Amino acid sequence: MKRHIRHIVVHSTATFDPKVSQFYGDFHYVVERSGEIKKIHSENDIIKNIPAVDNEAIHVAYAGGRNKTGNLGDTRTPVQEEALFNKLLVLSIKYPAAVIIGHSDLEAAVPCPGFSVKEWIKNYEPDIAVA
Repeated sequence: MKRHIRHIVVHSTATFDPKVSQFYGDFHYVVERSGEIKKIHSENDIIKNIPAVDNEAIHVAYAGGRNKTGNLGDTRTPVQEEALFNKLLVLSIKYPAAVIIGHSDLEAAVPCPGFSVKEWIKNYEPDIAVA
């Protein structure tokens, strides 16, 4: 059964060193620091992450989100940022009625993904190679 997607939620995995094996069970996709996008679950699966929207959400995370001191924040690499933007673009085309938001937009007390998704999307200039 196809789900009606109303939200594309951006997260961080809230993890440190990418060399350490991580459990990514709470997301549909994870963007690694290298820019590789890992599909963790089918988009038809309901992932339990944010109860208010899970039935109508796709959850996308970038690997990282904790700095060397352990604090939550934006730790995306440039290639990871580009890959995340591209994945969100593809998902927004596939689900045109969906709104792209950050986890913190739904749960203000949660500092995830470590940056304002709305401001980032509004101001981001993708690296477009023109031949």
